[in-house]
Amino acid sequence: MDFSTSVERYSPVGEYIRFVILKRLAKGPATVEELEALAKRAVERLGIRYDWRVWSELLKREVAIENGVTRLTPYGELFVREGLREVEEWLGKVFPPSQTKGT
Repeated sequence: MDFSTSVERYSPVGEYIRFVILKRLAKGPATVEELEALAKRAVERLGIRYDWRVWSELLKREVAIENGVTRLTPYGELFVREGLREVEEWLGKVFPPSQTKGT
């Protein structure tokens, strides 16, 4: 019996980057530069060494990039509607509120 799945697992920092960017894109499209700055600030806020530049790989299913502009894919829109709140609750258990303040 094959128990393999296509579930991807991310580190807590990777999930935090995903959360911050998806929360921003829920408001509408954004430039790549804006999201890069957002990912960098998120990692700095946590005070953990992590390569924030992987954000586009972390969000390859949820975010489309065209001509330097990012937007949610249909899957990303569904995830924001159905799962973002649960991710936020989980992150609140992983990181102290002082580290994630302002997201």
